[in-house]
Amino acid sequence: MFVVILVVVLLVIVGAGGYYFIAGSNSQKTADNLPVDDNVIQTLSPSAIGLKLEASPDDKKVRFVISKASSISSIEYELIYTANSTAEEKSEGAQARVQRGITGDQTVNSGTSTYQSSWLILGSQSANVVRYDTGVKSVSITLKVTETNNKVYQVQDSLKF
Repeated sequence: MFVVILVVVLLVIVGAGGYYFIAGSNSQKTADNLPVDDNVIQTLSPSAIGLKLEASPDDKKVRFVISKASSISSIEYELIYTANSTAEEKSEGAQARVQRGITGDQTVNSGTSTYQSSWLILGSQSANVVRYDTGVKSVSITLKVTETNNKVYQVQDSLKF
């Protein structure tokens, strides 16, 4: 009976050791022997995807155009800008200028060579009433671009008015 227990314990030890050896050898390592973080999103230049930010003639809306969109399956965006505070915000103690943001995502139709977003209002819209922000001098955009091969990249650009 003692021999059977000893054999089972040895099998468990050998099995656990083999698992840790195999699991440890499969993890990716850098030259410094540190694990590689597969969640790091690589950065592309705006020209790599043909990104262009455009303002409407009245500078109250912006949109982005991607002229090299054929390998892109989806886009997430974050547009950030600074505007003058509204009277209500000032009465509540806000600074004279406040940061605003617009976020969204869009699926890109496969085979599309150019993608153009809808106009993004620099302000707010409620019940078909639009209140445009004032004092906007520039906008910056960060795109998270997912390609058809599921690779994800980040692209940043800005536009001054």
